[in-house]
Amino acid sequence: MSEWNYTKCAKPFESAAEAKAYMEERDFAGYVLQREVGFTAVCPTYPEGYYPDAKKIAEIENSKFELKAASDAASSNCC
Repeated sequence: MSEWNYTKCAKPFESAAEAKAYMEERDFAGYVLQREVGFTAVCPTYPEGYYPDAKKIAEIENSKFELKAASDAASSNCC
């Protein structure tokens, strides 16, 4: 079970650099969001608009290309 499951696919940080480093050190894929207060790292299945105050500022890919896989899956579910 990945660490994302324990944190419900999101983890708060005080800076974007901390969020990015956390994800890269653990080979996690996902996004770094700027929030009204701080930043949040989220997994690739983060639903767009879940955090109304969020602005996506970084996309992090991992060695398993999970970000691309999640994007491809979302595209294939369309229409």
